[in-house]
Amino acid sequence: MSTKRFHIDRTETSPQIDLDLDQGVLEFIGRSLPHNSEQFYSRVYHWLEEYLMEPRTETTVNMRLDYLDTSSSKHLYNIFQQLDAVTERGQHVQVNWHYETGDEEMAETGKDYESLFKLDFQFIEVEELF
Repeated sequence: MSTKRFHIDRTETSPQIDLDLDQGVLEFIGRSLPHNSEQFYSRVYHWLEEYLMEPRTETTVNMRLDYLDTSSSKHLYNIFQQLDAVTERGQHVQVNWHYETGDEEMAETGKDYESLFKLDFQFIEVEELF
């Protein structure tokens, strides 16, 4: 793989994203309502395509998002769908869905994704996401 690690800085409208091939870890931190979501997430898709050619036995996804717009929700769906294919091959994908105390909307969003995929979701309530 050409890019073992991939990083995007967090802004007011887009999450920090860290992808690490060696560790099999994907992290999303912040809020996701980028101006051009297709362009923003295309970089993640490119890395993920390469990663999925030789995924780790264990892949961990850490989600620490306090807001998702509709287009970002679609992109997360696509990412989880790609990761779901890894479980079909007998590998494990752990999604740690962090949400702030009292933010039932984000907790429900995670539960909605959980119902759609065979990924192992853990829901973690925290005082502050970031």
